[in-house]
Parts: sequence; C-alpha cells; structure tokens
Amino acid sequence: MDQKGMLSIESRNVFNILKKWLYTEQDIVFRELISNACDAIEKLSKIKEKERSSTVYKGNISVKLDINKNCLIISDNGIGMTEEEVQKYINQIAFSGATDFINNNNQTGNDTIIGHFGVGFYSSFMISDHVAIETKSYQENEQAVRWDCLVDMSFSMKEGCKSETGTDVILYLNDSSPYFKKPTLIFDIIKKYFILSKTEIYFEAPNIQKQLVNITEPIFRLNENLINQVEMNSFYREFFSDISDPLFWFKFESVDIGVKGILFFRNTKNNTEELDGKIKVFSKGVYIGENISELIPKFVNLQNGIIECDNLPLVVSRNSIREENSKENIVDLINECLSQEVTIYLNNMFEQHRDKYEAYWPNINAFVKYSILQDKIFASVMAKKAIFMDLSGKYYTINEYIEKSKNTETKEVYYSSDAVEQSYYIGIFKRCGLNALLFDHVIDQPFMRKYEVINPSLKFIRIDSNIEALFNGEIKEEDKENAEVVTNKIKKFLGSRLGNIRLKASSLQHESISILIINDEKSRRLADMMEIYGLINATDFTARELQSKSTLLINLNNDIVRFILCSDNEDLLNIIINQLFDLALLNQQALEPEDIESFVNRSENLLIRTIKK
Repeated sequence: MDQKGMLSIESRNVFNILKKWLYTEQDIVFRELISNACDAIEKLSKIKEKERSSTVYKGNISVKLDINKNCLIISDNGIGMTEEEVQKYINQIAFSGATDFINNNNQTGNDTIIGHFGVGFYSSFMISDHVAIETKSYQENEQAVRWDCLVDMSFSMKEGCKSETGTDVILYLNDSSPYFKKPTLIFDIIKKYFILSKTEIYFEAPNIQKQLVNITEPIFRLNENLINQVEMNSFYREFFSDISDPLFWFKFESVDIGVKGILFFRNTKNNTEELDGKIKVFSKGVYIGENISELIPKFVNLQNGIIECDNLPLVVSRNSIREENSKENIVDLINECLSQEVTIYLNNMFEQHRDKYEAYWPNINAFVKYSILQDKIFASVMAKKAIFMDLSGKYYTINEYIEKSKNTETKEVYYSSDAVEQSYYIGIFKRCGLNALLFDHVIDQPFMRKYEVINPSLKFIRIDSNIEALFNGEIKEEDKENAEVVTNKIKKFLGSRLGNIRLKASSLQHESISILIINDEKSRRLADMMEIYGLINATDFTARELQSKSTLLINLNNDIVRFILCSDNEDLLNIIINQLFDLALLNQQALEPEDIESFVNRSENLLIRTIKK
C-alpha cells in the first residue's frame, strides 16, 4: 500500500484557487471539515437504514486540540474510506465523494447531501502545513489507511492503524497558532456554524473538558403542543442575545420547496428598541448567514428567526448563495414563502383573535405599517388590518372609523398627529361629540399617503385643518357687516403680528370656540415635508404659516367675539385680541419666544382687572 508522490499540477492549481479565493477566512476550515464529518455520518446512517440493522447507530464528532502533539484532530464515526476512495477523493480532487454516493444510492430531494469531501478538505492547509488522514471504511475486511500531505503537495499513503470505522483529520499546527493560546476560538467557531446540527459535536482542549457544543434537539423543532413556553422563551433569549422574551412566535414549513423555521416577533418596548432583527439561515444544519437579502423579504428582517433550507444553491465554500438561472428559482420561492407565512399569520390573528392583535399592536404597529409600504403580498391583505387608536382609546381600522362616524359618502378621516401638541383641538372634538384617529407614529404619514393612493376617494384631514365645514360654519348675509367690523378690529390690534395669516369670520355651531388657527391640509403637508428635508426651520413659524396657508377662523357665535364686536374700549380690546391670538398660537405650538413675556404680562393684567372688578 505504501505510496508517495506529488499531487498533479492541476491539483496544485486548484489548491491555490481554494486557498486564495474561495477560502479567505480561517472559520471555513472548521466549517468544511466538520461538514464533511457530518456528511460521512449521514451516509452511514442511510446505509444502516437500508440494511435495517438491529444495532442502533448514533453518529458523533469530536474536535480535540492536542498541545503535546501540536495538532488539531477532527474525528467522526461515519462511513470512512478505503484506500481506493482516498486515492480517488483526496488525491484526485476533481471528483466528489458525495456526488458518487448520491448517484449510487439513488438519493434525491430532501435526502441529498450538500458536502463534497475533496474540494472543501483542502481548505485545511489555510492553518496547517501538514495534514493527515486516518480512516477506516465501514466495509468488512477493508484495511485502515494513513494519508499525509505537506503544503508543497507531496503526499504519502500507507496502511493505517485505526481500528474503528470513521475518519480522523489531523492538522499539525505550528507553535504560533492562535488556537493554542486561546482554544475557545475553536469552540466559538464550531458553535457559530453547527449550533443546530443534529449530530453531536464535542470539543476538548487543555483545561477544557470534553463538552457538547451544539443543541441536537432544539425546542423549536418539537411539535407545538409539546413546546413549553417558558423553555421556548429561555431558548430565544440565549440564542438571540435578547434580554426580553418574544412577544409571540410561529412555526412554518413548506415541504414543496424544502424550507421550515420559526419566526419570533420581538418585544421592541413600544418601538424604543432598534428596528433591525436577526434571521439566521441554516442549510442542512450548517449556518450559512444572517439577514441574507436575496432570501429574506426586507420587512421580515425586522424580526428574529431561524430558517432551515434543504435545497439552497450554495457556492463551493458554503458561505453564500449561488445565483440560479432556472425559471423556478428556489431563492425567490423561499422569499415569497416567508412573505406569505407572515401575512397569513397576522391576518389570522386579526380575524380570529382581535383582542390579542390589539394587545400586541403597540409593538407591531411600526412593523405592520412598514411591511405594507414594502411588500405587495403583505399590503394586499394587511392594508385594511392596520388599526389606530381613537380619542377615547379604542382601536379602529380606517374602514371601521368611517362606518362608525357615518362618513361613508364623504369618506373623511380626521386625525391627530400629536396628542399633546394638538390637545386643544382634541378637546374641541370631544366636547362636540366628534372622533378622530391618532396618527402619531413617524411611519403614519407615509402610510397615510400610500393609503390615499390606493383609495383616491378617501380624505385624511388633520384636526387643525379645514374644520370650518365640520362645525357647520357659515356666514349669513346679515352677519357680513359684523364680520367686517370684527376682522378690522383684529387687524388693527394685531398689526404686523398677523403676518401672512388670513382672517375669516364665520358663525360656527359650537359657541365655545372663539378663534382657531387652521391650515390647508395639502399646504400643511407640503410644509411638513419641507421641514423634514431642511428647507424650512421647524421653529420658524412665519415660514411655516406662509407655506401652510394658515387662516385665523373667528366664531361670531362666541361671547368673547361678540364683546370684541360691541366694545369701544381700545385698551381692553388690545389685551383681549392679543391674548386670544397668543392662545391660538400656543395651541399650534407656534408662539414665538419673544412673545412669551408679553403673554405672561398680559395674563397678569387680566387677572388684576378681574380682581379689581
């Protein structure tokens, strides 16, 4: 059996390509060699199943760092190799052991093996100048084989001394190897790539007792009726390094395309946590990557999850997805599948468990609306399932609000974008028995614009915009003279403070309203957009009201306005009119800093007058 020689020129060329281009990170060494070991175990497992052996076969892998021998040993009790197979699969790396095995055993579909023992094996020279193999085939009467190869591609092959079926890959490391100083580096790499491997993988090193690295039976793989919620929460927190339990989770599976997994909806603490989640992708138990853009819809990436794929087209180094030209691209199918699964689950929750949906809403609010903006599949179902809190604290969809408000003909939706800033207008709505929805999240404005595009007949009106008609405002012929008198007095005593604000007198149905600053909805939205893009300053009220086409609405039915109409006391009129105007500005959060002192002094003056009276 003794044999010595040099690997072919072609092999050396391939080796250089592997080392320089395909394998640029040392993590790949462990991923490839342990993947090969997993493949060998899976091969033997399939054979045992076919033979219906009475003995129970249980595969395992051991990774041992031996300082005394300056080597790292990766052992498996898998199928092993004969001398002929070593010659074919190791010395002639153009062949693939896994491919031949699949062909010989007629394996297809979900049972296919992703490893290619040969090409990946040569990544071991990234961390070692001398690599050896001790292997013994499962076949009876086959002799063990020892194979050694140096970095110059000179090799020797002879009879081995291994007595049990399986393969040991021995990497001789030099003294400067970082793994001798910090063996936990190896443990962390194995855990990263093989945490969910079904085969037990053990690690052993100086000062580190032999320990199991992976979770062979993770809780999320159990049937849902067997899953303990406390244990699932514990698994989630550790796996995703999250201090909070998930809000909820659901499992999914598509047998047709060979994908399954679990999606955890994160507790974002009412959107105070970072938006980006972690979707970890595994192929045949091997970690491939996180948040892979081609595979996972952008909106799904906001949550945490685990996806296990059987048929991912991977590049040789298994560290990324290979592009496919087939019409039925598996990557696109998985992407679409994930989009559909999330849509179906949330739609079912809305339809069947509305109370639960509303309870989760503060945390999933941004997710649902963002997803509607991003994904057509999701939007087609969930656009009508977005809910908003009304002024009394109840949740309504837009359609539910329209029906309850009896606005089915005009389809007007009144909303508040800031409950604090627009509290005065909210108070007016409540006193008048009117309702509005709270659009107070940063994503609500783009959502509203999208909804208007989908439903052109729908009108969104902020509660401080265009509300004269809502309060049945009108000006009768006999009131026109009074309206002119009031507006002239207001112009006189406000002077330049009025700026570009227009004046309009009207007889509103509700006497409690004196004056209001209202804005044209379209113009105000344009002003908001200009503010977002930095074209106008948020604190520059003059620029905003010029852009927003602001109007000072005067209610002729109000007692204070009637006093202004009838009084000739210019000193008192000056105080009252400026005070009303300041209150209107305060309600718009638009009172200029230089006007605050005058407002305070005027308020004190009014108090003194009241006391003296």
